Amino acid sequence: FGALRWNQQLFGDVPDGAGSDVHWAQDLGRIDAALGYRFTPHTQLKIQYSFQHETTGHEDDNHLVAAQFTIRF
Repeated sequence: FGALRWNQQLFGDVPDGAGSDVHWAQDLGRIDAALGYRFTPHTQLKIQYSFQHETTGHEDDNHLVAAQFTIRF
């Protein structure tokens, strides 16, 4: 089985108390892609890759690779 997910968080401006507005937080977007394989009705393996892009700069992008083996009883 496979999965694909897109997440985006966009933040607006808020008053800073001194008469001007500041950005609440940095905008970001993330995409996740995962593949899974069920060996038996009780065991499965999932592998996931995530990329997160933040608007603060190129160095702030994140890459994540994860694996999970599940045993159900």
